[in-house]
Amino acid sequence: MPSNVVRLRTMERADVDALTDLLRRVWYAEGDPGTQSVVARADLEFCMARATAAVVVECDGRPAGVCLARIDGGDTRPLPINRHHIMACRSMLRLLRSTEGRQSASELVKLGVEGVMLSAEARRRGWTYQAEVILLILDPSLQGTGIGARMLDHMEREFRAADVRRYFLYTNTDCNVGFYDRRGLNRRIAHVAHAHDRSVAYYLYDASVRR
Repeated sequence: MPSNVVRLRTMERADVDALTDLLRRVWYAEGDPGTQSVVARADLEFCMARATAAVVVECDGRPAGVCLARIDGGDTRPLPINRHHIMACRSMLRLLRSTEGRQSASELVKLGVEGVMLSAEARRRGWTYQAEVILLILDPSLQGTGIGARMLDHMEREFRAADVRRYFLYTNTDCNVGFYDRRGLNRRIAHVAHAHDRSVAYYLYDASVRR
């Protein structure tokens, strides 16, 4: 992918298809492309349903990365169920039509359950946060260029403006966890899950917002 023109901007609804395809290529590349596109769309819509801040990396006019975050008290939508919840549920229903789709839907639900478990453990340990980085993904051709750090820097500025003191995020060994280690985030909780002849470690990282 050419990378001579790269900029950060606010996410737009028109970005969803390109970002869905990015998620499919990076996180859901195995299996039927049509089915995995639906999985990626469900995942992205669930993330957007919770997000109150979003920044996109645009490379040569096309979305090539996104960072979504939630700031406590920042959701001004009038109802707890929004259009993103509805779109995500529609995608999940589509997945129930095939064996591969049902397996993928189950794995997506498991991902959400792992997050709930990690959050519950954090609360038991007395840790409190005012924000969460929900999703951070970047086209592989741009990794190692510092653009991922720019996205996180941008989101930390939004946290700072909202008087957020500490934030957290979930990740697992299917992702680039080394990025967060190099960034200096704290790996607070780890949980290893075993399924389908493989093991995946899920992590909760946190950090203080730099003033």
